[in-house]
Amino acid sequence: MKSPAYPHTIPKEEAMPLDMTLLDLVKAVSVHAGSEAEVIATVVHLVNSGRVRLCGNFKGARFDLRRLAAGHDTA
Repeated sequence: MKSPAYPHTIPKEEAMPLDMTLLDLVKAVSVHAGSEAEVIATVVHLVNSGRVRLCGNFKGARFDLRRLAAGHDTA
């Protein structure tokens, strides 16, 4: 079903995930984000939801939100 506001939006079930490095993802998100917290939240969401698959050193990685919230190192 297409959204009236976004008639060309591809449903999430049909969208193919993007393969990219963590660095490339952070750079792409940073261009549009208003803060560092927004960059982190967006990157975590994109990776954990499967919309972006990490390749390179972080291939297959996911972020543990409990550790992020506690302020520990990730990946």
